[in-house]
Amino acid sequence: MKRIGGAKRRRQTGPARRRTSDFNGPSKTSIALPKRRVATKRLDLARPSATATPAEPAVARAPEPRPVSLVISESVRSGQSIVFREGDVTVIGSVSSGAEIIAGGSIHIYGTLRGRAFAGASGDPGARIFCRSLEAELLAINGLYRVADRLEQGLRGRPVQAWLQGKAIAMAPLE
Repeated sequence: MKRIGGAKRRRQTGPARRRTSDFNGPSKTSIALPKRRVATKRLDLARPSATATPAEPAVARAPEPRPVSLVISESVRSGQSIVFREGDVTVIGSVSSGAEIIAGGSIHIYGTLRGRAFAGASGDPGARIFCRSLEAELLAINGLYRVADRLEQGLRGRPVQAWLQGKAIAMAPLE
């Protein structure tokens, strides 16, 4: 050990220090790291190997199609809200009072519609609402609404379809 200014200093045992000079500036000290051997595999590109596979051109895959309809195989209970803005909604069962169905396309209900139905929520004026028994709280197609008080009494409890005719909701029995 060497003593410098009364303090003990150990000789550096790590990488060796050496002085280097730069062409553009004063000399500086750098650390020379030990050389490491790296295992490399030599590839001979001149001759094809038996295990090499031919390069396949990159093929752009088409995105998987999104579903156009949603099928619900049970009744929609009070307080539930089904939102499917990409297409049609089909309910195999009833829609209870206090439940709502929101679809970008048409709504098909194979049961009683007692809740709210919003068809054409994505701006589709050709959307329709079909149900086997109409007792709805609210019907809406493409932003136009009809509440339960404004529904025709002759259509209550019957199979009905509703669609837009101009700026009003038209309704007709399915029988």
